[in-house]
Amino acid sequence: MTTTGYMATATSSASDDWPTPSWLVDQLATEFGAFDLDPAATAGNAKAPRYFTEDDDGLSQPWCARRVFLNPPYGRTIGMWMAKARAEAASGNADRVVCLVPAKVDTQWWRDSLAADPLVRIWPGRISFGDGIRRAPFASAIIVFGRLAGRHGTEPAFCAVCGGVYWPAYKSRKTCSGQCWKRLYRSGIRRPNLDAGEAS
Repeated sequence: MTTTGYMATATSSASDDWPTPSWLVDQLATEFGAFDLDPAATAGNAKAPRYFTEDDDGLSQPWCARRVFLNPPYGRTIGMWMAKARAEAASGNADRVVCLVPAKVDTQWWRDSLAADPLVRIWPGRISFGDGIRRAPFASAIIVFGRLAGRHGTEPAFCAVCGGVYWPAYKSRKTCSGQCWKRLYRSGIRRPNLDAGEAS
């Protein structure tokens, strides 16, 4: 595969060869709510009950969903997809759009995205896609457009129990989930001043 072809398909939800890892979608859905729509998918790797394939042309469709997961094709159309995500959130067609994209901070589409004041997270290290062996050749980012309830962290941390990446809204939080919090609590090494809300 050529470099151009590789970059166009790597980690795209529109590619059977590079599906978004389920653990990452599950983590995002736990925080931002279950996804209703995946507008850049195939029937075999859609991350929501409703989805658009290449034939459906998600760029031309109104998304009309509460929560959208978008892992757009990473080729020349990525700017169009991110503009669509911003527009759908701004118009109210989607309450929120959670995007998994390459962290291309020097591009126009990135600058345009940040101008909309989204939640932005740069993933630490490289994400492994599909079968867990294919590692992205670039850093990834999560960009969230639309309405968000509560606080959401932007700096990564590593869970004290399972070692997984998570994004604490409060620095006192030491675990990625309520399950890991319970394990930490039961181990007897929980510090007395840890935020009581971290089990949520």
